[in-house]
Amino acid sequence: MSITGELLNNNEKYAESFDKGDLPLPPAKQVVVVACMDARLNVYGMLGLEEGDAHVIRNAGGVITDDEIRSLTISQRLSGTREIVLIHHTTAGCSPSRTRRSRGRSKRKWG
Repeated sequence: MSITGELLNNNEKYAESFDKGDLPLPPAKQVVVVACMDARLNVYGMLGLEEGDAHVIRNAGGVITDDEIRSLTISQRLSGTREIVLIHHTTAGCSPSRTRRSRGRSKRKWG
């Protein structure tokens, strides 16, 4: 079975016991978190959050781009979030220096 198939099976089991559908759409803690997509980071665990507590936006490097601005605007204007938490970390694979090096390698390889 592929990883995708395994994940779909996991989701099916999760959906069968999901009991949080009545949570309100706006985050209970009125906070939005922007964090690096590093798979080693469990944002909910490290901040002590539960489902429904916060909006979480993840991307390469946990940086604020136009897309994150759009998401943050929607979160604040439509869902009433009042605080933004930005998470960066050490030994990040998407740190600015690594990103610049990677961009250079990609440009040399693919033009």
